Amino acid sequence: MSEERKHWNMWGLMKRLATKESTVEFCKEQGLIATDPICKWCRRLLRWSPTEHRGDGFSWRCNNRRCKKRARSRSVRHRSWFADSSLSIEKVLVLTYCWAVGMTNKVAVRESSISGTISSPKTVVEWFNYCREVCLHAVQQSSSKAIGGPELVVEIGESKFGKQKLNRSRNMEGKWVLGGICRKTRDVFFIEIDNREPATVISLIKEYVAPGSTLVITDCWQSYDCFSADNFKDLNVYHTVKFMSPPTGALTRNAESQWTQTKRKLLGSTTSSCGGFGLYLAEYIWRRKNRDKDSFQQILDDILLLYKPPKYC
Repeated sequence: MSEERKHWNMWGLMKRLATKESTVEFCKEQGLIATDPICKWCRRLLRWSPTEHRGDGFSWRCNNRRCKKRARSRSVRHRSWFADSSLSIEKVLVLTYCWAVGMTNKVAVRESSISGTISSPKTVVEWFNYCREVCLHAVQQSSSKAIGGPELVVEIGESKFGKQKLNRSRNMEGKWVLGGICRKTRDVFFIEIDNREPATVISLIKEYVAPGSTLVITDCWQSYDCFSADNFKDLNVYHTVKFMSPPTGALTRNAESQWTQTKRKLLGSTTSSCGGFGLYLAEYIWRRKNRDKDSFQQILDDILLLYKPPKYC
């Protein structure tokens, strides 16, 4: 991978998107569109054909005279990140970049208004959510690795994300999230939970915390009359369970700091009130996991997990 691909900025990206030819070459390099697709009818390689009547300027066409479908062209967007969109490939890539670097919707509207076309706020919201769907899939793909392990301590807690009604903490609408942090490795997990029954929570802990870990569980659950020490007896087979009961009923410093960071990112009129809370949570986990990587290059790589162009067209 070249140094340019590791560290993207808007100037470097726009240089690669200067023409339709360079845009398509960029997409080929990234694997976002097919490079050598095969005709699904005659099993011959398709020909890369300049096409004026297509907005992208190119299409795939079969050059085999014996193929019954050789006169039929196939869009370069076929089953890719750009499929079924009326936006230009350049604009889709710029919107993806705007999301990756954390631009606000308002700034993204301005920065993605290229080639004489003005982006609408609705378009920005839609593509930002498409990026979050990619995050959700990527997080789910990598969630098989549980945090913690033998001789490692994992702090477990839950918190409610939402807005308080009448300034009363117990009277709050929102989403419950189960989370954990490994003290030594700093690995974390966050899961939105609809069912807070002990059996459900314990099964999730078994799934996301590696066997042999020492679990530090606060007694904050008891304040909601949902849990007690007896609920966690089943975990003793897999983990060493310890309880902590600070005077405030709060989590320990590591976990409390992590909850604070998470809530700062997720709380807001958009994230807490709409049905897309899980997408925003996935985005937060994705960004934390890839905080030492170039976010634009990483989202392009993860897009291929969901939108890898097919071999046969």
